[in-house]
Amino acid sequence: MALSRGMLEMAEQGDWERFAAIQDERERVLEQVLPASRGDATALRALIDYNRRLCEVVERERDKVAQEWQAAHGRSQAIAAYTSN
Repeated sequence: MALSRGMLEMAEQGDWERFAAIQDERERVLEQVLPASRGDATALRALIDYNRRLCEVVERERDKVAQEWQAAHGRSQAIAAYTSN
């Protein structure tokens, strides 16, 4: 739970280096813990909620980066067109 909550906070803050550093660790822990905690519905619901929110933050940031790249690419094309004339 702490790793999932921490990853969500890192994603919300844009700390992608730390996010990536603990992502593999979180996956290993989840693989070990989930079979043992299937009866713990509250913890499972919380993990699902953290995961959903993580996906939302990551998708938002991915779209933002794509838009920034597109804008930068458009500017460089405009500069190239201007300088070639």
